[in-house]
Amino acid sequence: MSACARRLFILALDGASPELIERWAAEGHLPRFKELMEEGAFGPLESVIPPVTGAAWGSFLTGLSPGRHGISEWLRRRPGSYALELIDGSALPSPTLFEWLSAHGLRVGVVSVPLTYPFRDLRGFAVGDLLTPPGRPYTQPASLQRELEGVLGERYPLAPPPWPGAHRAARWLAQLKRSLELRARAILYLATRRDWDVLMAHVMETDSVQHQMWHTLDGHPRPRYGAPLAGASESPVLEIYRRADALVGELRARLDERAVVWVISDHGFGPHRYNLHLNTWLLRCGFLALRRNPPTRLKRALFERGVVPENLYPWEARLGLLGRGGGDPARAYRWLSRFALSTQNVDWSRTVAYSYGNVGQIFLNRRGREPRGIVSPRGAPKILAEIEEALREWRNPWTGEPVVERLWRAEEVYGGPRQPHSPDLVFLPAEGHSPMGLSEFLSHQTVTHAAAHSGWHRLQGVFLGGGPGLPRGRVGLKLLDLFPTICELLGVPAPPGLDGRPCEALLSGPAAAYAGVGASGSGREGFPPSESVPSPPPPPSPLSPAEEEEVRERLRGLGYL
Repeated sequence: MSACARRLFILALDGASPELIERWAAEGHLPRFKELMEEGAFGPLESVIPPVTGAAWGSFLTGLSPGRHGISEWLRRRPGSYALELIDGSALPSPTLFEWLSAHGLRVGVVSVPLTYPFRDLRGFAVGDLLTPPGRPYTQPASLQRELEGVLGERYPLAPPPWPGAHRAARWLAQLKRSLELRARAILYLATRRDWDVLMAHVMETDSVQHQMWHTLDGHPRPRYGAPLAGASESPVLEIYRRADALVGELRARLDERAVVWVISDHGFGPHRYNLHLNTWLLRCGFLALRRNPPTRLKRALFERGVVPENLYPWEARLGLLGRGGGDPARAYRWLSRFALSTQNVDWSRTVAYSYGNVGQIFLNRRGREPRGIVSPRGAPKILAEIEEALREWRNPWTGEPVVERLWRAEEVYGGPRQPHSPDLVFLPAEGHSPMGLSEFLSHQTVTHAAAHSGWHRLQGVFLGGGPGLPRGRVGLKLLDLFPTICELLGVPAPPGLDGRPCEALLSGPAAAYAGVGASGSGREGFPPSESVPSPPPPPSPLSPAEEEEVRERLRGLGYL
């Protein structure tokens, strides 16, 4: 076994809500989480802007804001084009936390943490994430895949099952529970059978169930979404949280006395009632223009009459009537998009701003950055001010309330030099609203009732931590602070230039005695000097067209595309 004085296990529950955990722990539904809250530290964990899975885990892994690591969605604009390309972990521009710890002598394990595929040079083992192409080896070392499948009796689930539509919700929920059970068994096996100093395992099912089943918690009517499973005796969200709670108990019972256990989430969750269609809004406000050729005029005519994917998709999902999808909403979505407006119909010579992303990212069509950019550096501040003013005036036609809660220019939220893929303007929507800014124009209206989700992301995720040396009580943390805090806890020097700082609340009192007693104090021979650095990030892993489409299908099924 490892000789390290302290071990750290991190269970990442994607989208876990501090409000739900605190409430259900108090009500006795989550006894293991309650133990952690009473014995250790608990509190909100502030995510990044935008608070979405790719951006947030990218910041956790690099210690950099999304503006500096350049990931704000699962897609980014392809260089020299307005087309969007799929990203994976090779898009991160700097060494990850696990590479850094490995280079300083610690043994690491990484299980399905987003943006850790393709695998990097680690001193330990890894299991692929939801961006791992089907058909490729999904473990490092490769032999671990056969070992894991032998334990599970089947293939390890790289992602939760795709959402098939509200009318197949019961079957989907059964599949989701099965996926989580397999994941929990794999995590327990690896945590107890492998040697590690730091092990992080990611659970995506918590995110999936909240996206689709939040209505079972709030009872708020959603005219276009329906209310699948609303009559169930227990919320499906609570069922998934219960299994995560049990997993924490099983882990704590099996790990030795040196183990510190953290439970974290990349963002929180709340109700989703209205879609905000950003590209449609930019079109209506005159910031985005369409071409005037016959195909675009035809699509525009259909668009104005409401022949749009958001109006047609629910019928296909219900009846399987449209296209060749045979009832598969993802394939039908592609079929519907052929008749919808897209970036191919945008007149870039007259467009100053556009959007892609699911939390409110707006990009200027900048000269020298975009292939047909028209916005000069001198003209950008004026255009941004006009967009900001229009966003503040945007109202929900059903409620009359503002749809934007807070907005920032890139330099305000990201600071100095940033990646060209980062947005120029970002905003957080008002409660119950979620922007839809992908390349398609999903609706001819700027605000619509939710049709595909009932829950969406919030800024505040959760932190729970317990184990030797950790202080007790409520804490307030930032996701960006976890990289340097982990280094400090394990006695590893943090790399320079991080955007976060070590969290004093987790390093004060008895915990301080452990700082500096990690790998460097373990007596392990061959420990590298503190100035050692990992090798550069791996080059992009080229996917075949078929592989990229398979990964895109997976992301569509999870509601991200």
